[in-house]
Amino acid sequence: MQEQEKTHNTLITFALQSGATKAAILPAGSVRVENRLASFCHSPKCPYWGQSASCPPHVSGPSGFREMLKTCSIVLVIRLEIDSSSLHGEERPFVMRLLHETVAKTEQKAAELGFSGARGFAGGSCKPSFCGDKENCRAIEKGSCRFPEQTRPSLSGYGVNVGNLMKDAGWSTDLFNHEDDQKGRLAWVAGLILLPES
Repeated sequence: MQEQEKTHNTLITFALQSGATKAAILPAGSVRVENRLASFCHSPKCPYWGQSASCPPHVSGPSGFREMLKTCSIVLVIRLEIDSSSLHGEERPFVMRLLHETVAKTEQKAAELGFSGARGFAGGSCKPSFCGDKENCRAIEKGSCRFPEQTRPSLSGYGVNVGNLMKDAGWSTDLFNHEDDQKGRLAWVAGLILLPES
């Protein structure tokens, strides 16, 4: 048990050092998957619907995620807190890219620590952050992603209730945090890593 706790702490520390503002290990039962949340990708239609292999309709959706979740007893949830203007302005693709890269690096670290089947998921589509200057997603066209080590599937397309994860981690679920008016309003984006039993 002590060794397991040490591994968990190592993974949390790595996530924080890689760019996350917060990170926590939660029971897999904390992950709530809802069909209605995944349906929001299509109606009202997300501008990136169908534009990358990591978004609907190219992913297995809530049913597929529930199957993946069955292999886990714990998950790692991470959160990046940023100035709200960055989330809605021209910096958004760079913020989301940082999230994807942080999740991907932490997933790879989890595999090194013994979670060989670790799988990461990040908020938002990878298309505008990695291939915004490309007309098409190469993974859809040719089966090989341009950035396989950095991009991860979108949490939204699987119907994961991210607000519920924030609550279970003990973090604020408010998208805009008013705690420190001197620093301006903070917003957050989140990622999740499934940690299957070895």
